[in-house]
Order: sequence, then C-alpha cells, then structure tokens
Amino acid sequence: MLYLLTSCKGQFYEVEKYKSSSTIIKRGKIESVLFSKDAECFLCNLAISRFTPTLKEINQAEIILQKNIKAANYPIYNQGNGCPVIHKNLKKYKRQYFGYMDGNGNKLLYVNFLWAKYTLFDQMKGFSKADFKEWKDQLVFGLDGCSHFWQIHINLTKQKLENLQVNGSA
Repeated sequence: MLYLLTSCKGQFYEVEKYKSSSTIIKRGKIESVLFSKDAECFLCNLAISRFTPTLKEINQAEIILQKNIKAANYPIYNQGNGCPVIHKNLKKYKRQYFGYMDGNGNKLLYVNFLWAKYTLFDQMKGFSKADFKEWKDQLVFGLDGCSHFWQIHINLTKQKLENLQVNGSA
C-alpha cells in the first residue's frame, strides 16, 4: 500500500490498486473505490466521455458534498424510521466513484453510496455487509433498502450537487 498526501486540506489517503479498473482508497474510516474511465458504469449513460477521477477531484467532491448535502437532501425522502438520515451519517457510507463529462462540457462524478455500519437490528431486518462482496469490482445496484443506498452526481465544474436519488423502502 502507498500513502499519499493530497494538496487539498492535507488529507491522507491510503491507496491500493485493486484491479486494472479500480483503486481502493481509504481516508480515516471511509473506504471507497475509485473506478477508471474504462470500468463499466451503466448508470453513467449521460456521459459524452469518461475520465478516471484523481484524489484531488475526490477531495473536491467530498468538500462539495459536505457543504451542500443537507440542502440537497430536503425534503428528506426514504429516511428516518430505521433508515439513516443521509446528511447526518455521511461518514458511515462506502463510496463508489465514476467520472464522466456531460454534453455541456461539465466534469462530474457519479457517486454511489453503500451503508457500511450495519447494526444487529439492521441485520435482523435483512441488511448485511456480505450482500455486497463485489462492491470493489463493479457498480452495486440495489433495489429498496431506503437511505442505506443512494446516489448523487457531483458537478466539479459548477461546484454543485445534482440528481440525488435515494432508494425506496419495500
């Protein structure tokens, strides 16, 4: 493993090349996978072209996310009543990052969030970390699960969040 220091706020990342199309990155307790431009991403179909995000772009995206997620999350859909409130639990999600350019020349990250802090109560409801063993290999697409699973597009060019999607509850 290689330890890197990015220029944005001096964040330390633990970086491990996983496969030719994916790299595991860890910052504190947040574990993520950064997918290359060649990785399959059927939900990136709005892309004119794809790019491999850098650690600096991931850091930039996380700053945009932290500053804007509370406002983007209003009204709060499919959260509460046993499901996490997204903007209060950002550090409890694994992330999958995919980079793409839209038709207007904007550079965006499609980010898929997967709940990583399952309690015994969550497991009794049928949720389990073991359900997503392939999360480092491919985009995980889950149905239902409320705010344990959600997605957002982070526009790096415009410095804003777009198209927040929170899974429904069955």
